Amino acid sequence: MIQLKINDLLMGDLHPPLYMGILNLSPESFYKASVKTQRALVKQAREFLAQGAHFLDLGGRSTAPKADVISLEEEEQRVLEALELLLTEDLGKALVSLDTQYSQVARRAFELFCRQGQEKRFVLNDVSCLCTDPGLSDFLAETKVPVILMASHEKPGDSLGIKQSLADLKAAMNKLHHKGYPVKERVILDPAIGYWVPAKKANYDLELVANLNSFRQLEQPLLVGISRKSFIGQTLGGRPPEERYYGSLAATAIAVFKGAHILRVHEIDQELRDISELAFALRQAEIKEAST
Repeated sequence: MIQLKINDLLMGDLHPPLYMGILNLSPESFYKASVKTQRALVKQAREFLAQGAHFLDLGGRSTAPKADVISLEEEEQRVLEALELLLTEDLGKALVSLDTQYSQVARRAFELFCRQGQEKRFVLNDVSCLCTDPGLSDFLAETKVPVILMASHEKPGDSLGIKQSLADLKAAMNKLHHKGYPVKERVILDPAIGYWVPAKKANYDLELVANLNSFRQLEQPLLVGISRKSFIGQTLGGRPPEERYYGSLAATAIAVFKGAHILRVHEIDQELRDISELAFALRQAEIKEAST
């Protein structure tokens, strides 16, 4: 059985899927409607919390293949200025995950969390699986903060197919283990659904969603970021991000049935809650039937 507790938040097989609301500070992102100014970001965070968000995922850099590249200083400024505002809000029990691949940004952000007395809220979300910045694994070993590792081989999201994705996640977990990091108590895994590199065609994402239960062998909670991803648009005849909402819901329902524990989304609404709760109930029924 997969189960993890971060601060007071329980996640895993016995618990309905948790919701992670995307707070996007990057104008370079593929889905322009999700990009927020700092002031609008706080409003969005309040709405996510009112809708039941368990995580707020803050990112200042787009990793889409065709996105403009920004400097490390620009990413750091975007993130820190937004956190200065966000951490003054009443966040309830929600965790705040920082979407960065760089130890410099992670350290500066974590220092800010500590100054605000919010260090137990901090989660690192590394889409490079420790590939981009070798210093990130040292940061994790020193601080023991929880981390989300997304399957990557050399660049963010470039793991192709189930076999390579599993191998890359295992390698990152082993790397942290050898540095003394408490992997079992701190790691969440992400199979890297999405058009991260040109070679990552829709068939790879369809394979990941259809075989998501393969990742159970790693025995850690599983996060999926499906919302409005390219494979949905390609599968539905070339639809842009603005027209992928219902496709996102369909894929999300299947992902939950296949074992997803955390859903990273652009919207948290009644439709999402309905499909995820029903898919979770169907999964529990299947597990019960298999055990009898």
